[in-house]
Amino acid sequence: MNPQLSEALGLAGVFGAIIRPLLVAIILFALWHALARTNLGSRQRLLGWTAVAAALVLWLTFVWTLALQGRFVPEPGAPRVLQIVVVLVPMIILIISALTFLTRSQTIAAAVDAAPLWWLIAYQMFRVNGGVIFLPLWYYGFLPGFFALPAGIGDTLTGLFAIVAVVALWLDAPLARPLAYAVNVFGMADLIYAISMGVMSTLTSTTAQVSPIVMYPLVMVPTFGVPLAFVVHCLSIWQLRRRGRVVLNGQFVLQKS
Repeated sequence: MNPQLSEALGLAGVFGAIIRPLLVAIILFALWHALARTNLGSRQRLLGWTAVAAALVLWLTFVWTLALQGRFVPEPGAPRVLQIVVVLVPMIILIISALTFLTRSQTIAAAVDAAPLWWLIAYQMFRVNGGVIFLPLWYYGFLPGFFALPAGIGDTLTGLFAIVAVVALWLDAPLARPLAYAVNVFGMADLIYAISMGVMSTLTSTTAQVSPIVMYPLVMVPTFGVPLAFVVHCLSIWQLRRRGRVVLNGQFVLQKS
């Protein structure tokens, strides 16, 4: 492997090895405290939390193991489109499956209703460091600028916007809810655009080399980081819609954040 590519991937690997378990721990910590704010029984709360914890840990462990073993890297001579299929299809399946399960669970719905609105937005703050992964690979010429630059800059902007939205929701500012919607929409658009450009960069590459996108640790982004961030965005929008209006004396009024 090219020494510069190895160095860039090594930097991303160290960052990911720290941030991924930390994000899972933060999600589970927040879910535990959200469930504690509900009127659910202790057994139902424990079962709901355990199900989410098991799913997250198993998902991360499974994908991480496959990535370390190079299972996402196609065999030499395989069609270039296969590099996309082995990453894109599981990502779509994961997002659809997770949202279907979460939005149909009464336990998760109760937790979403009980949690402060800024909690789910705060998750996206970690993306302020998005440039750490993509920009070095662009600098060394291993990823095209039309993919790496928007992906890195878009993640950074999402993280910065999330910080502003969290503060606004914390202070219950007048435009806090529209800002929260805007952050979610922008963050989701950034993820979709980055994946689309990643697919295009793989298809239009003029080299016969395997794309770094399917190598460890970069492959952890579309197989774990992107689906999880997208699901959290969707849950935040779901929470905002559920908590946006309530019926009081036959009239709709806005709830507090």
